[in-house]
Amino acid sequence: MHSKKTLFALTIAVALVGFLGFAAASQGVPQYKLGGAFIGNNGAGNTWNALQIPLDPAGRTAALRVNLTNYNARFAGLLAGFGADTVSEFVGEEMMVGRDTAQYRTLAYATAHGNPPQRRAILVMTGTLQFDGPNNFTVSYTLEVYAASADADMDGFPDAGVLPVLSLPAEDHASRGSLN
Repeated sequence: MHSKKTLFALTIAVALVGFLGFAAASQGVPQYKLGGAFIGNNGAGNTWNALQIPLDPAGRTAALRVNLTNYNARFAGLLAGFGADTVSEFVGEEMMVGRDTAQYRTLAYATAHGNPPQRRAILVMTGTLQFDGPNNFTVSYTLEVYAASADADMDGFPDAGVLPVLSLPAEDHASRGSLN
């Protein structure tokens, strides 16, 4: 008898999840998937491209690479303030947390050219992206900047308990980098 009750409860739970999914879809909110190439900007001189590489068949998780292709005087000043003259790609992962919303975390390094290059700061970007349609999304994020010394164990990440030197909130917009 106990197994029949469990089976009945499981059947009800599956039906409820299916109904809720159908109800959300019928309200015009499609389930977006991560994946593809996007071009973004903040409207103030920063332009970037991003590549979302799905990590699962449903497109719920993805590896994320963001390359800042052009930046404004404010970002150049940020780099110069740490003695850096370039920034690496931001790399990390993202995950869908709703039908049209994903959260992500990426990391990059501000470096000074040389042989070898010198790491001057660690840039950690965390935020959400919300799809406005299948080919567009808005990104709301915070860029936290850590001094290079925040990585005493040299594992590439800021050490636990170390606070960022700067924390800068921002919003950008992106469109799919389609050839069509």
